[in-house]
Amino acid sequence: MRAQDAGQGDLHDKTRAALHEFFGRGEAFVRQLIAENERLRSELNESQPDRPARPELTPGTVMEGLIGRIVELEKARSAATEAGAPAPPGELARLRDRLVQLEDENYHLASMYVAGLQFHASRTIGDVLQTTTEILLNFIGVGAFTLYLVDEERRVLFPIAREGGEMNELVEIEMDEASPAAQMVQRGRPWTRGDPAYASDDVIMYLPLVSGRRLVAVLRLEAFLAQKPGFEDNDYSLLSMISEHAGIAIETAWIRAHAKAVALQRQAVEHLLGA
Repeated sequence: MRAQDAGQGDLHDKTRAALHEFFGRGEAFVRQLIAENERLRSELNESQPDRPARPELTPGTVMEGLIGRIVELEKARSAATEAGAPAPPGELARLRDRLVQLEDENYHLASMYVAGLQFHASRTIGDVLQTTTEILLNFIGVGAFTLYLVDEERRVLFPIAREGGEMNELVEIEMDEASPAAQMVQRGRPWTRGDPAYASDDVIMYLPLVSGRRLVAVLRLEAFLAQKPGFEDNDYSLLSMISEHAGIAIETAWIRAHAKAVALQRQAVEHLLGA
């Protein structure tokens, strides 16, 4: 499966739209939150007059406070510049860095939210493959990978999609006792940070896709994009989400196609994808 076939950038567009909608409603919500916070703080101070004034009760005022502080510092810097005095050393840069950090965290959470919705909205195995490809390419920066599905009757992994290489180079992988897949079956749960990566010299990691305790697929991550040196902190939560949500989505699509729970079979899967 190629990047252009997967609609490269689609999840980015949906994430930006989700953030735009959220922050479009966010200003009014934050101001309501501040007003309610002020009311509660006033009531607490009135009911306990001998105690010091309580600080803000909700984290929603943190961003508002930072923005207000930056506006004040910008005004102070402008006034100081006109008067020939320097701006407060380092304070403005520190607050700006914090705002950038918060913006990055918000974008990551929005990305997780949108990607999760995409998995839940998937109705076919092809939809799951597309969403997985978009996340790996656009959000994590993995440029070469192969998705293997489990043939439960024959006890093998068979390749169903590949990025960064040719499908005809691939063969089935036996699920013997020494294979990563056998260890994943024994572990019986989605991958989380700190779990084995089952890596080798030519593979970054093998990621199990699990539904409940059922291993339904294995994602072999083979190489990063040229501009990506390695995993970052936010990548691990995305990998964990793929491990769980993609596995559930694949099983759901499979059951939907058959109207009952049946064993995964390569011939049937390929027939569904080609239909």
